[in-house]
Amino acid sequence: MNRFLIALSMLAAFGGALAAEQATPSGRGAVVTPTRNVLIFTKLENDWFDAIQRHDAQAIRRYVTDDFEIRSSPVPGVPTALADALGQWSRQPAMHASVAQMAVHEYGDLMLVSFKWTLAEGDAARSYFVVDAWKRAGTDWKAAVRYAAPVDENAAAVPGTVVPDIQSLRKKP
Repeated sequence: MNRFLIALSMLAAFGGALAAEQATPSGRGAVVTPTRNVLIFTKLENDWFDAIQRHDAQAIRRYVTDDFEIRSSPVPGVPTALADALGQWSRQPAMHASVAQMAVHEYGDLMLVSFKWTLAEGDAARSYFVVDAWKRAGTDWKAAVRYAAPVDENAAAVPGTVVPDIQSLRKKP
């Protein structure tokens, strides 16, 4: 009985210490593990961008549907068709890109992938909030629509959203 109580006390003490470590604002404690879908679509997004960087239209078409379009915030009612996007991408200089804060919502054969996309580095860096709608095409995934808007760190909050606190920001690297 004494051994049981000692073990229980040690477990409670260790559990309390572990909980305290995770609650510290130092950023050390909680480790975020990406989901399987986040890993899959991070790779797809990066491979697609690599094809764009190489100006490889054939490779780009492996990642998009034939009726792919881009919808951007400055002109949300005017889509950019695949042919126009291919022309624009072929003129873009190569630049560094990074994907962060990705979330993947699964709806059967449709995946909605949202993330913060940063192009270039340093003072030249530009960030965008992107939502890509990926459709299953046989055993592959292809992007059907990209919705994108520049990220303005000083913009007013979107109606209906709650301003994130420090804790929620740490959970989404």
